Amino acid sequence: MFRGNHPSESDLTLYSSGDLGVLDRIWVRWHVRSCARCDNEVNSMNSLVAALRSQSDHLPAGVQWDRLAAEMTANIHLGLEAGECVGPVRVRKPERIGWRAAMVMAAMTVVLFCAWLLNPPRGREIALQRSPIEIRTAPGGIEVKENGSALTLLHTRGQQSPIFVSTPGSLRARFVDQDTGQVTINNVYSD
Repeated sequence: MFRGNHPSESDLTLYSSGDLGVLDRIWVRWHVRSCARCDNEVNSMNSLVAALRSQSDHLPAGVQWDRLAAEMTANIHLGLEAGECVGPVRVRKPERIGWRAAMVMAAMTVVLFCAWLLNPPRGREIALQRSPIEIRTAPGGIEVKENGSALTLLHTRGQQSPIFVSTPGSLRARFVDQDTGQVTINNVYSD
């Protein structure tokens, strides 16, 4: 309230307008009566207020300044009350994984590791080595032979097309009809 031995400028302003609290008003009044410098400050503020009031004749007609002041005061009080209703802002800490979830994940990891140790992956066996089935390319297609019988997949026009070996025991041929643009794909697998 007091700045050194003198009241602050805001307290002097509130005192001159009559808006200072009861106890503060008594202390400032006592100080102003004994201090010429603060008394001059209060008198200059009072003269400014009087000058502003004399200029109020030039303000727009029909404006009810008292009503506007009351509305502004009500809005300030409403804002303060709304601020108290909301309460303090809480900052949420990021959620950490719980110990139960960590235990479940650890148990699943152990189970999967044990399953992998007990059933190691085996190399893929080539079925053609043990099977009497023979898959080979034929002029214009793919031929499958078993026990002396053969099945040949040919393109209708007898055109030659590329034949692909994708995995052991499988062949693939793709034929494109030149007239219609239709694509025929033959896949043959042996197990």
